[in-house]
Amino acid sequence: MTFDEAFIWGFFLVFARSGAMFLTTPFFNAQATPVSVRVMAALAVSASLTVALRPAGVPIPADLYGMAAAVLVEVVAGVMLGMFVSLAMAALQMAGAFLDLQIGLGMSQVINPATGVPVTLLSQFKYLLGLVVLLASDGHHVLLRAFAASLSTTPGGSGLSLADATDSFVAMIGEMSLLAVQIAAPVLAIMIVVDAAFGLVNKAVPQMPVMLVGMPAKISLGLIAVSVTLPVVVSGVGSGLDVAFRHLSELFRVQG
Repeated sequence: MTFDEAFIWGFFLVFARSGAMFLTTPFFNAQATPVSVRVMAALAVSASLTVALRPAGVPIPADLYGMAAAVLVEVVAGVMLGMFVSLAMAALQMAGAFLDLQIGLGMSQVINPATGVPVTLLSQFKYLLGLVVLLASDGHHVLLRAFAASLSTTPGGSGLSLADATDSFVAMIGEMSLLAVQIAAPVLAIMIVVDAAFGLVNKAVPQMPVMLVGMPAKISLGLIAVSVTLPVVVSGVGSGLDVAFRHLSELFRVQG
């Protein structure tokens, strides 16, 4: 194999796409993951796929502006690959935030090691559970296969429409918001019934300090409800990933 200018340019475009993907995909985008690990992973994936796909036919732009535009398109493509999977995990965090507010844990916060920002307890719990399900179900391997397929259908420096990427991103946000409500809905329904029951008790026995007695009971019942509905979270991860990879398939025109 000869490492001519076209091959090196093709490798650089693949590296731009894979580097952006590793910067935005779950697990690798965590602050605890060293930058050197992300760079080495991107280099390894780029080198192997460049050799396998041999992008010798990738045209080299005539000027610097053309090169910058091609690299920008690749970065956007990589961000889409990683961000769509991250949005599926964000749906779990959103569902957890809904439940924290309803159960009464909204004031309790922990630091999310992936982002370094404080999040509520159930939000962090559901995110970590979703990450475990993602890795256990080989979601990371599916993402790598989607990345390789995107290189076959949408070669470096051509084919990806920024307008289509924006439309897909907006549609993905809407679907993940709906998924978050669906994941949280069973527990939210139980909490509404609990609140209604406390209201009836307060009406029947005004002397009872419902707020004092009811808050610990509400938190306990809420945590029990969360435990019982854990299968909903697991299925929600699968649904979120299905939606993410469907949008990616449409964006990169991947068939099958």
